[in-house]
Amino acid sequence: MQRFRIRSKRRIFSSPLLRFFNLKAYVPRSLYGRFLLIVGVSALIVQLVSIYVFYYTHLDVISKQMARSVVAEMVFVKNSINKPEYNLVLKDLSENTGISFSIEEKKRLKRKKIGDSNWHKNPIYKYINPLIDPYNRFKSELEGHNLKPYEIYEDRDNDDYINVKVQTSSGVISFDVPVKKITSSSSYVFTFWMIMTVMITSAISIIFFRNQIRGIRNLSIAAEKFGRGQDVPDLRPSGSQEIRSLTISFIKMKERVMRQITQRTDMLSAVSHDLRTPLTRMKLQIAMMPDSAEMNDLKNDISDMEKLVNEYLDFARSDDKEKANSVKIKRFLQESFIDYYAKMSRLIASKIRIADDVEVSIKKLALKRALMNLIDNAFKYGENVALAAYLSNDNLIIEIDDDGPGIPATERANVFKPFYRIDNSRNMDKKSLSGGSGLGLAIVMDGITSQGGRIKLSDSHLGGLRVTIFIPI
Repeated sequence: MQRFRIRSKRRIFSSPLLRFFNLKAYVPRSLYGRFLLIVGVSALIVQLVSIYVFYYTHLDVISKQMARSVVAEMVFVKNSINKPEYNLVLKDLSENTGISFSIEEKKRLKRKKIGDSNWHKNPIYKYINPLIDPYNRFKSELEGHNLKPYEIYEDRDNDDYINVKVQTSSGVISFDVPVKKITSSSSYVFTFWMIMTVMITSAISIIFFRNQIRGIRNLSIAAEKFGRGQDVPDLRPSGSQEIRSLTISFIKMKERVMRQITQRTDMLSAVSHDLRTPLTRMKLQIAMMPDSAEMNDLKNDISDMEKLVNEYLDFARSDDKEKANSVKIKRFLQESFIDYYAKMSRLIASKIRIADDVEVSIKKLALKRALMNLIDNAFKYGENVALAAYLSNDNLIIEIDDDGPGIPATERANVFKPFYRIDNSRNMDKKSLSGGSGLGLAIVMDGITSQGGRIKLSDSHLGGLRVTIFIPI
């Protein structure tokens, strides 16, 4: 399952397109972010296409027709100036069209052209200019009808008019042209509704995606809690059919795992408990027999068997039933371990870099059983033991060091397996005579993982083994 998920992720988010443009670093990691990215990119593409189609079909055609009509009237004025009785005709034209004009005889426009900027020389400018210049089509029509050179000014006193000056052979004709006769207001209406539509659809998409992602997020939280050994009784299927099916499958898997754990616990508890009865009967019978070398060896064997049975019971003991509670961690470590072992003349060099009032939610009995097991083994195989504790990256970190023989790096991944014993290096589960059951570190592992923690083995600065425990807080 893990292998398929990794391959699928590479296939989707390691495409040649993303690698070529180096966009992988900008792709959101969360599913919700990726959904929004898909919607945002799709909306952006649709908007760009809509703008292009609108401006270069609908708006361009309208602007072209409006500009051509106004320019035709300006050409008529230019051609009628030197004709007889032109004043009456042009006055009537001005009253009917709303275009007023005046003639400045024997005046020339400045022919010195201002140099274009680099942006105007860019090939893309001719495609973008119609979007940013509302008089672009009007200028094209002026040049197309040979009304040049010309100059266009905005009227400072009246925003509804622009002033167009056109050079003729007899002078300069100045036209006051209504803006609404050469530009269309539909572009603003289109832009407004386009933005409003994007905002409305985006809001609906965000609400919809949140509802869909909620089921996945709840399932992720439940899986994380279950991995920490916590119960998740409030998990309910919700969302789409696929998410509901996945949640139901997870609930069934959780029930099967819990059933297997319960069966294992009941079996080990029953076997260990049943073994105590014959062991007790054997101890009573041996106590009534005369002492001898053979009887002493038999007593030692029975004692070792009792220790193995106790280990089985400790391993079968379920820590999942214990609830996590807030504990002042510095006081807990000081009283439960430093002071406790000091009473038995076993000194632990402690370095607890945690404030006195800091509380951590832990399963107290499970952690205490695990740390005692580790410290007992450290004293069994070494003389000097050190304990350090501190907080880092939302984790409670506890380190136990000793100066014993340590564990080879090749065996560190195996010592946590139940009933596993190593012979060629230090055996943390080793007992004095029997060789141990191989459950010591398995009990430690259960106690730590039951509250979402993990264990790491490494070399100690004292020369032996370092056991590092990480518990999320």
